[in-house]
Amino acid sequence: MIDIFKRASVRSISSVVLVGAALAGCATMSSKPEDVVRARATQSWKAMVANDLDKAYAYTTPSYRAATPLIRYKSNFGGAVKWTDAEVASVKCETEDKCVAQMKVTAIVTMNLRRGSIPPIVNYFDETWLRENGQWWLFPTP
Repeated sequence: MIDIFKRASVRSISSVVLVGAALAGCATMSSKPEDVVRARATQSWKAMVANDLDKAYAYTTPSYRAATPLIRYKSNFGGAVKWTDAEVASVKCETEDKCVAQMKVTAIVTMNLRRGSIPPIVNYFDETWLRENGQWWLFPTP
């Protein structure tokens, strides 16, 4: 009988600790647009680096997905370059519904070259992120 109470109290304490940790985590999460866009751009590019174009496509605006089928989106990406790393260099919000994330992306050329290899290429560029229906989405540009 005592063992049952000990287990119950250990479970109760564990539950309280887990709930407290979860609430503490929520308290530190930011809802600033810049932070939300930074997190979503990071996740979008993690998918790109992993060559998971289905997942990356899911970060594009609903209006873009409505006008652009997945197969057409995928056709925009050839096989001559492989992204190896990406990070958000900065995020600036121009309005409450539009932010620009400056990306730093590293890529390597994957095609055979007769004259040797090319070192990794680092490129900076801007991505436009729009808030639609309360969520931030990547607005792809041609």
